[in-house]
Amino acid sequence: MAFTILSEAFFDDAGRAVPFRLRDKRNTQDDPFDEYVTELLRAELPTEVLVLRADKPLVSPDVVIARPEEYELLKSGGADYDPRAIFGLEVKKVDLGRNGKPARSTGLDYNSTPPCATVRVYAEDGSEIRIPGFYLFVALEGDEEGGTVCVHSMVLVAGAVLNKDIDLYDRITGTRTKEIRLGTYGDGANRVRPMLLFSNPLGWEWTLGAATLISERDDLADEQPLAHVREMTRTVPSGVSERFHCYRLAKLSPPVEETAHDPFPQPSKRKEETAQRGRFEIDLRTLTLG
Repeated sequence: MAFTILSEAFFDDAGRAVPFRLRDKRNTQDDPFDEYVTELLRAELPTEVLVLRADKPLVSPDVVIARPEEYELLKSGGADYDPRAIFGLEVKKVDLGRNGKPARSTGLDYNSTPPCATVRVYAEDGSEIRIPGFYLFVALEGDEEGGTVCVHSMVLVAGAVLNKDIDLYDRITGTRTKEIRLGTYGDGANRVRPMLLFSNPLGWEWTLGAATLISERDDLADEQPLAHVREMTRTVPSGVSERFHCYRLAKLSPPVEETAHDPFPQPSKRKEETAQRGRFEIDLRTLTLG
């Protein structure tokens, strides 16, 4: 339902991008597009559905969407909820390059929280709740500083499409130890903060210029005005393939295409060693004394 709402807001009946305005960006961490998505879902989803936005920056996920019965169940301490009726949504926005393709196509920054099939949220009493994670990738065109923009490409994916390793998610997002009392005067600290890189679905050329939903489920066309247009696989290191299902709005009459195997681009030169940071190079041959 959320995918249908966003698709119909950002693209018209012919699949063309619909311009809209964003408010001015107030500070570095402020994200008017995240807010726009939240308010759009809040306005268009059934009135009883809860759309809860993170109350501060640098919190993942950006939004939690839940049917009221699931929210009440969790609030009262229950755990046996319907995973189809509550999920966390993380919004990942990328720029459109001069070549007309999204930036960072071979690997996108996920900061200190890896994508995952399930994500952790917390109740008021501090208890931990695991809910399905979804990720919305968009490439924007236009003036994002309070101007008119449009969504060039959009992909909503289940977290399992990106990563199913829950142990990795827990290890990275758990409590870490800082190095303290560093430096000559002992006032330095090293936060040892991880920086995660994972796939960018917008690097798959087939997703460009359209709105696509990628899910583990093969029956979403039975519940929403969607067409099942393609299957895709991702291969795990052991050689086993995980299968996923691609959907687009049915009113666009999208053709059904053959299965795509490992369509997300992979870095060809990734290595374990990191590059030196802040490397300032000078050409001594060009220096003259004066």
